[in-house]
Amino acid sequence: MSRCSNLSSSLVAMVSVAVLGACSSASGTGPSESLTIRGSAAAPPAAASFASYRGSVSASATTGDPSSLSVGMYALYISRNADCSSPVMVEDNGSSAVFKDFVVNPVLFTGTPASGAYQCLMIKMSDVIHFSPATSWGACTAGTVYYGDIYRDGEDDWKDKDMASIAGHGSDALPVDDRVTIFITRDPSAVEARGASPNQTIALGSDLVVPGHTTFYWNGAGSVSDAGGECGINPGRPSFH
Repeated sequence: MSRCSNLSSSLVAMVSVAVLGACSSASGTGPSESLTIRGSAAAPPAAASFASYRGSVSASATTGDPSSLSVGMYALYISRNADCSSPVMVEDNGSSAVFKDFVVNPVLFTGTPASGAYQCLMIKMSDVIHFSPATSWGACTAGTVYYGDIYRDGEDDWKDKDMASIAGHGSDALPVDDRVTIFITRDPSAVEARGASPNQTIALGSDLVVPGHTTFYWNGAGSVSDAGGECGINPGRPSFH
């Protein structure tokens, strides 16, 4: 099983958003149009870094790339408000997470919300990350699936989209699927004022525009580590396009 040092306090460094050629009628009152959100383990093109891993990695650790990096997706909500209030559901996968491998650039969510500009996205996802190293070294074996539980026993500062508390469970050795919410917003302080933890918020550099196409970039080169004698995953080096 993997070791994900301090991941619950640095999940904000795990994902980022890049808006790829989105367009809109601009009025915000137009007919329903399509919104497609993909995932990618790569770095976005011509992007400037806005976040970095804040956990600790042993100086003696060696690192490598993932050959798979799967995150369980439950639902996507968007809001016209920077404090993420009045969320609108884009897609809901129900009670079972649909795992998406970021290495193969999957479609994470698609839906038809009303056209216009939105200041917040809320992703409901599993806190158990599945990954495989691309090569073998140290404690990591190529092709073997490892797990990282990023919100664990004793942690209780995260909220769901309605600001109800989420209790953490499990560990890397015994992972438990907690359905956590990530808030990606034009104004993190606004959603934090409503009760969200700074550890579950990411700054959104420009409005999400519908219709459009958006990609969550992991930028995960070198994110697999064998620090501490166990194969683990760091949150990558996300960037904003």
